[in-house]
Amino acid sequence: MTSTSAPRKPVEQLSAQDLEAFPVWEYVYDDGNDDYPDQDETWVTPCAGPIIPANGYSLSVAAAIRLPCGLVYPAVVFCDVAEGWDVNAVGLLTTQGRLLFGNSDSPAEIRRLLKQLGLTQRDVFPLEFATRAPLASTGNPVTGTWTPRKLV
Repeated sequence: MTSTSAPRKPVEQLSAQDLEAFPVWEYVYDDGNDDYPDQDETWVTPCAGPIIPANGYSLSVAAAIRLPCGLVYPAVVFCDVAEGWDVNAVGLLTTQGRLLFGNSDSPAEIRRLLKQLGLTQRDVFPLEFATRAPLASTGNPVTGTWTPRKLV
């Protein structure tokens, strides 16, 4: 994959505005760029186009999320696509900040996040997602449902 020369940032700082401007992000590999002295393995940069690359690993992709209770959130889907679509985590972008649900979260962590949302497990999962960028191999946005593995 080829990244753009756009600014880089820590993945936890991705905002709805960042994802609107660049819907697909990838982790930065050590490329010798000294413009970001604080950069570490958590930094991301936009991919070189608004398309989800077919061979992508550890991508952060803009999406719209609809919860079973009817609420809709902008979100970022953390996924791998090189060997089929595999969602590792979903970050809901709320007015209170990002709430990150991941496959490795404990039931206690999921309960804590649900409490922050003020919703029950049934209100949130399974969530429906639609990416804001098409997948290179199909030309279509990716749609589906997702529940953290520890809740399945």
